[in-house]
Amino acid sequence: MKALRTLLKVAKRDLETLRRALAEQIQRETLIEDRMHGHEQAIRAEQQHAAKDYEAQRAYGGFAQVAIQRRKALASEREIVSEEIARLRAMVAEAHVEMRKFERLIELEAAREKAAADKRDAAELDEFATLRAGRAQP
Repeated sequence: MKALRTLLKVAKRDLETLRRALAEQIQRETLIEDRMHGHEQAIRAEQQHAAKDYEAQRAYGGFAQVAIQRRKALASEREIVSEEIARLRAMVAEAHVEMRKFERLIELEAAREKAAADKRDAAELDEFATLRAGRAQP
């Protein structure tokens, strides 16, 4: 029984570690999406500026190439993080199932011990009643 409790503690610790890692990756994904949104705003602002000024319009071509590369890099980074999030979610689900198994085994062990104790108590009461009945008959 003690080993099961130790295994449960380990499973809980592993689950908590995975949950923290998942939260970090979700936060990282949110930051990437914020950076992507900021990048899109910068592109729009540069397009508006280029529409108003001839010199800015000439320089916009170089900016556009760099902006496209940056957009692809951010999209790639978001894809990698999304895959990691999916992997961690699967691992969290597996760890949760594993933890529940240990909890269930502990519950079953406790139920078995209670049933055995009840059976011993019932046997002692039967024995006591038998002895008492034997003494009552002269």
